[in-house]
Amino acid sequence: MRRAALALAALATLASSPAACRWAPGERSRVVEVDEDGDGRIDFWRPRPEASEVRAPAQGTDPPRTVVLAIDAIPYELFAELQREGRFKAFFPASRLVAPFPSLTNIGFTAILRTRPPSGYEDLYFDPARDAFIGGVRDRLTGEYKDIAPFHEQFDWEEPRLWGAFVFYLPDRVREAELLRIEEILMQFARGGADPVGRNDAELVLYMGSTDAVGHVGGREALTKHLLRVDDVLARFLAAGGGRDRVVLLSDHGMSETPSRLFDLETALDRAGFRLAATGKETRDVVAPAYGLVGSIQLFTSPGQEEAVARAVVAQKGADFAVWREEPPPGAVGTGHDAFSVGAVDAADSPDPLDRPFDTYPMLRERVRQAFADPPLNPAHVLVSLEDGWHYGSALFDRAVEIRGTHGSARGSSSVGFLASNVDRTPAWIAATDAFPWLGLDSR
Repeated sequence: MRRAALALAALATLASSPAACRWAPGERSRVVEVDEDGDGRIDFWRPRPEASEVRAPAQGTDPPRTVVLAIDAIPYELFAELQREGRFKAFFPASRLVAPFPSLTNIGFTAILRTRPPSGYEDLYFDPARDAFIGGVRDRLTGEYKDIAPFHEQFDWEEPRLWGAFVFYLPDRVREAELLRIEEILMQFARGGADPVGRNDAELVLYMGSTDAVGHVGGREALTKHLLRVDDVLARFLAAGGGRDRVVLLSDHGMSETPSRLFDLETALDRAGFRLAATGKETRDVVAPAYGLVGSIQLFTSPGQEEAVARAVVAQKGADFAVWREEPPPGAVGTGHDAFSVGAVDAADSPDPLDRPFDTYPMLRERVRQAFADPPLNPAHVLVSLEDGWHYGSALFDRAVEIRGTHGSARGSSSVGFLASNVDRTPAWIAATDAFPWLGLDSR
């Protein structure tokens, strides 16, 4: 309780500080931003008439310093719309960055940053070997969540662990405190100082995690307002000298725009003779970690029960489809890491449940196969994608907040984030597993 009180006190203090992006009145309007070659990207800034210009790197070059700002849960369509309206104009048009399935932060950033696999899909996960749940809010408070998801080690700065524990309950305070601190770090870096967090003078990787809660609780309108503030912070940073560096913005997945309700997994399993349980001791027991309110479910079953459990779940309203890994029979030709097939079922019992339109379910077959080929250290036996308007997770958390958007499912609305660079014109579509070369990071 003492830690919680200290966290709240810190947030209250930061929230009462001057708002992030402290442009003086009229300051941004006096900054000259010039697109010399008419390609839609700013080529140089002149902060004041008497100041020397800050010139952007030429397209395709390799500047000596790199800044990566990873912004959680920003859908491509929202970022692209803001670019069309004249925001984020220091960057070439954004790519669609397609998250793995399930479209969850631990899975997404592991693929993007090419780090060691996480222990679980979320910070609360099930370990079949120990037949127990591991992690959760306690690990968030103690900082042990970084052991669960090693991708956090790649960030030079992210919100302190105590902020993250309260972000869904105090999203406005956390996002303001987070943006203020990111602005301070960026401005120090722009003025030629070393990496303000002391890891590498040439690379700065920052993580803005509060946007996930902003999208879940506030929806698209709240995300839009916050991104406009982020754009102002970046504009100030670029004009102050950061425009000379490689700067890459990206998000790990999208965010649906549909208010959603809790999927009744227990009833779905009960109707088919299974039991939602905390352990997997009995043959008919099914374990499903319930943590964040997301559009996917990870199920742990007894051997041989995968298809029956999948069919039980997709029979319940709100389920889109379910998939499971099928091992080759003994003596089959071909063995090893990739010697498996994927079973799939949907509510309509379609002949091919994964035969779906690319624009609604981008890269679906590849992402489903990847989910079983490169899973977390504790892989689920069945993965369920929910329809828009439904989520699964903590019932206690569900009662505490109203969800206006989520992610986790295989649908494009949940899965497609963005990547935008001020140096490179990136491809229209990028799979998360192919994103790293576009970040310009050498020492990670």
